[in-house]
Amino acid sequence: MTNQDFVRFSESALRLRAASEIVVGLDEGTASAAALRWAARQSQLTGLPLRMVHVWQMPAQGAAASSDRHHYWEAAAGDARARTTRWAVNTLGGSIDLRWTLEVFQGTPGAVLAARSAKAHLLVLGAGRQTGPRGVLGSVSRYCLRHALPPVVTVPATDSMPTQLSGQQAEKLASTVSQVR
Repeated sequence: MTNQDFVRFSESALRLRAASEIVVGLDEGTASAAALRWAARQSQLTGLPLRMVHVWQMPAQGAAASSDRHHYWEAAAGDARARTTRWAVNTLGGSIDLRWTLEVFQGTPGAVLAARSAKAHLLVLGAGRQTGPRGVLGSVSRYCLRHALPPVVTVPATDSMPTQLSGQQAEKLASTVSQVR
């Protein structure tokens, strides 16, 4: 291990001690739904609040077609927030009791997710195009794996995820997180 690697490792360890939430990226797809359920379960196990982040992009023709761009942007942002809120609540169902917030941004998904998760314990993303043993991830997942500071968990679209924790593993993770806080 080089000195630079050690410094990076030490900074990561200190940052994780201060981590106060789990961030999950939402795009309203099936892999995103699996990622949201996985992140919600981790939130329950660790006691860390869940921050849901949805990033949307303005269609080029929509911005150009509107003579009153400010109102168009406002309406599009409100629509994105309402649609994502409905989707998240439906995905989680009424039985999940956890602390969560939803943030909706207009921008480039990878960059926004990496920035919003800078002080998080985990960044959780759906792996929509994951195939084969090594997996082929989408552009947002690849960007976040390269640029995000916290550990990145990619969750495939199936609900029978091999990354789910057993009861003993979950208890161990929860005790580790409570010791870190």
